Amino acid sequence: MKKYLDQEEAEILQFHKSQKLVVSEGRNEEINKAVKSAKSTLKDEVLLNIKISDRDLDHLKLKEIEIGVPYQDIVSALIHKYLDNQIKLTL
Repeated sequence: MKKYLDQEEAEILQFHKSQKLVVSEGRNEEINKAVKSAKSTLKDEVLLNIKISDRDLDHLKLKEIEIGVPYQDIVSALIHKYLDNQIKLTL
């Protein structure tokens, strides 16, 4: 554990102790978005071209807006879950 605070950390702690620090609404949602973004940024990725209908792509983009996750990440998550046998594919 860190015993000494640098100047910026000390200022933040002092501000917090003064009770002037206000937690914003939706803080957890923003934290979760930042974590997801950081995780996807740190992954080794390879580009994959797939054919998809305009209708399906439109639906993916609507889901992207609805849940706040890029549609490419949605597709990647589905592939990952399929490969881990967490979802089954039926045709």
